[in-house]
Parts: sequence; structure tokens; C-alpha cells
Amino acid sequence: MTQPLHPDLPRPAGVPASPEKSASPKPASLCLFCGSRAGNDPAHAALAAELGVRLAQAGITLVYGGGALGLMGVAARAALDAGGAVVGVIPAYLSTVEIAQPGLTELIVVDTLQQRKQIMAARSDAFLALPGGIGTLDELLEMMTWSQLGEHSKPAWLLGNNGYWQPFHALLQHIIDAGFGDPRLLGEAVELPDLDTLMAMLGQPPQILPTRAERAAMIDE
Repeated sequence: MTQPLHPDLPRPAGVPASPEKSASPKPASLCLFCGSRAGNDPAHAALAAELGVRLAQAGITLVYGGGALGLMGVAARAALDAGGAVVGVIPAYLSTVEIAQPGLTELIVVDTLQQRKQIMAARSDAFLALPGGIGTLDELLEMMTWSQLGEHSKPAWLLGNNGYWQPFHALLQHIIDAGFGDPRLLGEAVELPDLDTLMAMLGQPPQILPTRAERAAMIDE
């Protein structure tokens, strides 16, 4: 059984949490599930890069699948370049397919995908899914299932541009409407509107960007 490192983080307003879940201090690590491809929309890679930077600035360790390709590599390199800690977990047979990212703070090589997911879960305080394919869905759905079965009490969030997760949310609602789940299913993976909301959920203040005039003054200096 996978044990949480601390009690659950708060969920966004309007989404009921299970009775046993409660607020907790700032997490030390965030597990990222995302694509080993960059996708067709450049906004996804931009989001992954910004996520890596923001986590590094907040001192939150990024835990992910260890690959150098796609959004996985974008997020990891952005975090490393910003001085953050990044832990990668990759099966040995994928190290030449997904290409293990060099220069990670820690790279854990395992035998199976199941071991990868177990270690990523054990090393993380919360889960985030960015856009990805069926591998991303596999990881996300397993964390949701473990939560429903009481094997962890960590939150899972979704973040994506241009409505990427809307069909997934519609599928969950369809499952509920068909009688194969109850409304709490929607609370197992909550879509967040933007990165500032994620950082607020992680206990970070919103990022205050300089105004256009302030940026111009910086250039003049």
C-alpha cells in the first residue's frame, strides 16, 4: 500500500473532498505525468516549461518519468535550468526509447512500468497531469484508482491549454451518468484553470509579473 507523505492538500472551491482528507502544509514534491511527445499545440510545451521554472522557484521537487523527449523533457530541463531538483524514474528498457534525461538530480532506473509508478507515487506529495497520450492517462487513472481504494490520500490535478482535458472530464461525467461511478469521481482529478491556481494549491503566492512599463524600464537600465 502506498502511503502519503503527509495529509492531503486542499482541493479547489466547489469540489468536495473525502471526509478523511484535510488541508496540509506546503508539499515538498510534485509528480508530473505528461507526454513524451510535444504535441501539435506549442502552448503545451510553453506550459510545461513554465511549470518547471515555477516549481524550481518554489523549492518544490519535480518527480517525473525521467525522459528527455516531449513535454517530459521540457519540464525537467526548465526546472533544472532554474536551479530546481528533479527526480526521474524510468524503466531500463525505456531509457533508450524515451531517452533518459541527463543531469537530473536523481535518476532511478527500475525494471517495470509498475515499479515506476509506485516509486513516483511514493516520492510525491501530489500529482499533476499535463497533456499527454495513453501513457499519461494510464498513470493518472491508476493514481485515481488508488485514491478511490484508499491506498493514498494525495490530490491529483489536471492542467492544459485550449480545453485539452474537456473530453476526459466529459468521459468521467458519462461514467457517472451511466451508473458506474458517483460524483466523487470528478474530485479524484480536478482540472485547474491555470498555473497560478496550481501554485496557490501548492501553497505558493501568485506570480506578480512586471507591467509593460516596468519591463521597458528594465531594458533602459
